[in-house]
Amino acid sequence: MRDSTRDSVVKIDSTLLNEIDAIIVKEENKYRFVNKKQFIDQAVYEFLKKIKGEMKKNDKK
Repeated sequence: MRDSTRDSVVKIDSTLLNEIDAIIVKEENKYRFVNKKQFIDQAVYEFLKKIKGEMKKNDKK
């Protein structure tokens, strides 16, 4: 089993990278997203948090 504490390299579609670039260069996002990695880390974290919340709702039904 892989060590989950290590960083991993993941290939990201170039179209998605272009969209990320367009978001992080905007003035209002200048300090929130310093680079692509930070944007992707935050987006994945928020997505996982949302999915976990939905799973908890479904478990209560």
